[in-house]
Order: sequence, then C-alpha cells, then structure tokens
Amino acid sequence: MRFQFDQLSEGQRYHLITQTVTPRPIAWILTKNDNATFNLAPFSYFAPLSSDPALFVVSVGNKTHEIAKDTKQNLLREKECVLHIPSGDLVNAVNDSAASLAYGESELSGSALTLEAFTKTLPRIKQAKVAFHCRLFDSHSLGDKGFDALYLEVIDVFIDDDLVTENDRRTVIDNKKLNPLSRLGGNHYALLGETVTIKRPN
Repeated sequence: MRFQFDQLSEGQRYHLITQTVTPRPIAWILTKNDNATFNLAPFSYFAPLSSDPALFVVSVGNKTHEIAKDTKQNLLREKECVLHIPSGDLVNAVNDSAASLAYGESELSGSALTLEAFTKTLPRIKQAKVAFHCRLFDSHSLGDKGFDALYLEVIDVFIDDDLVTENDRRTVIDNKKLNPLSRLGGNHYALLGETVTIKRPN
C-alpha cells in the first residue's frame, strides 16, 4: 500500500510516521518556568546528531497555533534543560507528564517524583538513571505549523553508578539495567526486550 504524503493531512502523516519509525527514544525534558517552578515533558521526535559537538535534536510543537509548548518557551528563554532517558519502571510517570497543563503549573506537583540537585539552576529527576545537562545550541522553524527543531548541546551527563563499568579504558553502559523506555504509535510504549550482538565487519 502506498501513501502520498502531499495528499494526507498532518494528523494522517503523524500516525503513519509514529507507527512505523519505532521504537523511538524518549527525551524527558525538565526546564524552568518563569515562575521558578519546573516543567517536565516527554518528546519522542528526538535523536542524537553528532558527538563533536555533542548534539541532540528535539522537535517541539505548539499547544495552539499561537501558543508554544511550555518546554519550547522555557528553552528559548532560559537556554538550558535537563534531558533524562527514562527507564521502563517510569512509564506511568512519563505518561502522566504528557498531560496538557496551564503554563507554570508543574507536572511534578502531586507526583511521586523527587528532585536532586544537579546544575546551578536546574535539578534532575532522582528516579531517572541518565540525565544530560544541555544548553540550547540552535533552533530552526519547521514549516508554518509551529514546529521547531531545537538543537541541544550536552554539557555533562549523570549516569547511575549501577549502570557503569570500565572495560579496557572504555566506559560501558549496561542497557539491560537501564531498560530504556521507548515510544511506539498510539498509546503504546516498548521496553528493551531481546538484544542481538553481532561484530561489525572491518
């Protein structure tokens, strides 16, 4: 079956992309609101771009045609965030943080999540095993529907000690212990599951 994207609505394109480009890693982003509370939201239009400079890209849309999502507002103003890689045991907290709230109303309020000191201005989610401190590197508007590609440069990263081993001067992260949560289409999430190890050819 073929689908011509120029003949589809934005929603139809979204559903085809999110049900086929799977699983997608989740960027669970904490930013500071202008009332000194913290915003927390998940994004699965997210990927690493390069190692030098160390860059991620996250696509963030708008709440409405004229009102940007809180994460976008905060990142463009504060120029920094903490980007977590959530584990499978945090699926309910991640899903809850996707709720649409009024600006300044924190997703952390009433949740079981706790904050841990991390940077001079931003905490991290204590329950998350990986947290990147990032600064806004650049941004690009994508079309006229309010989506922006936000490029985030990694300043440093917290990784839970239980995940880290040193092997022949190389840092190895235990993905099974991390068990990263990923996004599928609709209301579906995925866990790491079975992995396959194959040595790359020379």
